[in-house]
Amino acid sequence: MEQGKGLTFFGLFDAIDIIQIPILQRDYAQGRAEEFEVRTLFLRSLYQALTVEESTNRTPLDLDFVYGNFEKGEENAFSVLDGQQRLTTLFLLHWFLAVRCGCQDDFKERFVTNDGRSRFTYKTRPSSIEFFDALTSNNFELSTEKISIQICDSQWFYLSWKHDPTVQACLRMLDAIQETFAEEEIALYARLTETENPFITFQFLDLHSFGLSDELYIKMNARGKPLTTFENFKAKLEQAIHSFGSPWPEYLLPFKEDHVSGYEYFIHKIDTDWADLFWPYRNAASDDNTYDDELMNFFRLVIAYQSVLDAKGTPAILTDLRGKLFGSSGRLWPLSLTKYDEIGCINQDFIVRLIDVLDKISSKGLVGGAIKPYLADPYYYPEAKTFEKVIKNIASYDDKLRFFAFYSFLAKSSDLDELAEWMRVVYNLTENTIINTSDEFCRGLFSLENLVKAKQPILSHLQEDIEVPGFVGAQVLEEKIKAHLLLKSTEWRKEIIHAERNQFFNGQIGFLLNFAGVLEFYRKNNHCSWDHFQDTNYLEKFRSYKLSASAVFGLMGNDSSSIDYAWERAVLSKGAYFTEKTGSRFNLLSSNDTRDNIRRDHSWRRLLRVTVKPSPSENKQQYVKAVLDDPRFDSENLQASLNLICGEALDDPELELWKKHFIRYPVLFSECSQGFISIDDKEIILLRQSQRNHYHSELNTRVLTLNIKAQKVDISPFKNSDYVRVKSRDEYAYAELNGWHFEGYNYLLTVGFYDGRFKVWINAGNFVEHPESLVSILDSYNFEPSEEFPTELVNDELSSLDAVMDLILRLCNEFKGLVSE
Repeated sequence: MEQGKGLTFFGLFDAIDIIQIPILQRDYAQGRAEEFEVRTLFLRSLYQALTVEESTNRTPLDLDFVYGNFEKGEENAFSVLDGQQRLTTLFLLHWFLAVRCGCQDDFKERFVTNDGRSRFTYKTRPSSIEFFDALTSNNFELSTEKISIQICDSQWFYLSWKHDPTVQACLRMLDAIQETFAEEEIALYARLTETENPFITFQFLDLHSFGLSDELYIKMNARGKPLTTFENFKAKLEQAIHSFGSPWPEYLLPFKEDHVSGYEYFIHKIDTDWADLFWPYRNAASDDNTYDDELMNFFRLVIAYQSVLDAKGTPAILTDLRGKLFGSSGRLWPLSLTKYDEIGCINQDFIVRLIDVLDKISSKGLVGGAIKPYLADPYYYPEAKTFEKVIKNIASYDDKLRFFAFYSFLAKSSDLDELAEWMRVVYNLTENTIINTSDEFCRGLFSLENLVKAKQPILSHLQEDIEVPGFVGAQVLEEKIKAHLLLKSTEWRKEIIHAERNQFFNGQIGFLLNFAGVLEFYRKNNHCSWDHFQDTNYLEKFRSYKLSASAVFGLMGNDSSSIDYAWERAVLSKGAYFTEKTGSRFNLLSSNDTRDNIRRDHSWRRLLRVTVKPSPSENKQQYVKAVLDDPRFDSENLQASLNLICGEALDDPELELWKKHFIRYPVLFSECSQGFISIDDKEIILLRQSQRNHYHSELNTRVLTLNIKAQKVDISPFKNSDYVRVKSRDEYAYAELNGWHFEGYNYLLTVGFYDGRFKVWINAGNFVEHPESLVSILDSYNFEPSEEFPTELVNDELSSLDAVMDLILRLCNEFKGLVSE
């Protein structure tokens, strides 16, 4: 690229991949509130340059020199050292005019990378980078409202970005650009991007090509080498620690005889032991070959813990704090130390907690490039995996609670056996409680913080029937019962631990306690102190149900279609076990669909969750128990035994007909892709998804087509038996026989089910006058002209599926006679 040559902003990207404002630069200033005059004058100059009348001797507006350096790397990046303000305003003007002139696709082709990143960006703050990426990659439609308000109301805009000075300035500048350019009708984007005869240019200079170093510019700018984000954070944090005046715990360093302050301890450990701890993880969160991001993510989580605990008892402060600390899916916002300090997060208690957790982890050392675990068995708490999630900022709320519980326990005790027992309880509580929001996380955190303070072992503590808020009451009840049993005998411990670790049960085994009779005993007595005979009886029942249920759910896996829904059909033979959605909608628990929380809210695990007190939902578990108790049930020959139970049910004269339909035809479960059905006193609808605004079927008419196929019914002279699904509440699904050509017309026999009755009709189009021979046959079977379509002949007197099948057989035989004639 020729040095000092006039270039357009658009044309510069022919020679480079990225323009970046480096960390050493300040935030975007032209958009600041106090820069009104500078902003107005500059935009006025740009407006005049772009709206000038075309002429052969027109000269472009020259914006003077832009200095910078090329950064070596995978991308050809130009790092701006002087010209930041002008280039940023030009970039925002390009974006606005592209939106204004309907040229967003052209804009993206030029200014957005293939992976959705902006080719113009700020390296000063992560939030600035995210803002430019989101602004350029998302489509946008202008309205008459201020553009800054429109942007802030966009789904992709994070409210935390409002705290970034560069983002604030960009929004203010865009409002000014809108005010200046919105009414102009000329195609200004084309003018702005014109490179042959440009309207606006600047002079480009690469300092390195002149033998000038960054140091020269830095000296000119009186800035010095910039600190990284983490170095800034660390330096300011050390200043804050130095300012704390309260007494510290007794910290010792190997090279000092006396106790040292928290400040001395921190500044030594952060560059020694803790640095050694994080060094193997230096590229876990980012490929920069430093552990800055990883350690920052760790700091942020401990800050979140302490800040939330400090705000306990002040709901308004806690609500505000949650919004500032937590993003989507529990990710932690990358706030600066200044911001953390503003919202009251940096205090001595936080530093004490941070030091303690870091020491607990680092004191064990490393093994194989990962932290060395305290516990030999990682089932309930995989220490290395959880630590890595934390430093990557991908830990779920469950992970965060377990991390807190683990190191909070170690802060009070070094008893590893009790630590393992504690983490088993914590795992079961967190795994079987839905924790999807920061509010749910906080409630769980408060509960664990209170629970870990107990002076006695966790099982003994649970035996006292304590309150454990923040977690599902049913799981708390289960943990209390299991505490009694685990302390009762090694036999109970062996069976309970084995059951909990079943991949399906995953810590939730209350239904086994229910089936064995233990739950009922505990509810009556609030303990499990029974005699030896009762103990043997309860234990044998528990073991038996555990083996049977393990066999069932082990065979099913995540997809019961592999066994033709034999389990669902067998349980249905005992009763309508379905979970309720809303009103008349229920779920068959047959879907492995992960959308819309179906696996969470409508699953066998959900049905098999006990309740704190006896309830209708818990009573449905008896249908499951009835299958396991059925003399035909055989865990060694499971699918065959389930099919045998289903076969027996089909011969039961007391079983409702609709249940027999589901038991006879497994495909009806497949018809409900997400497991949902709608049941009322007039009809049963099989829903492809969760509502009728998606394709759905009607049970009786769907069974009709299945009967025709299964019984190999001769439907000639019709050729095909089809089923028509619909996707509106105002439409009705129906069965159809088609393919009969008679007297020049294609005749259809259609069967629907409305208001508890079948409707059978014959037609060949709305304007067909039927042959007398056909009308005579239909008259004999009570067909009459439809009120809506007189040429459509209808019989709506049938109320049973058998009657409809009989009518179809008779009509087909009669129609074959017409054909032969």
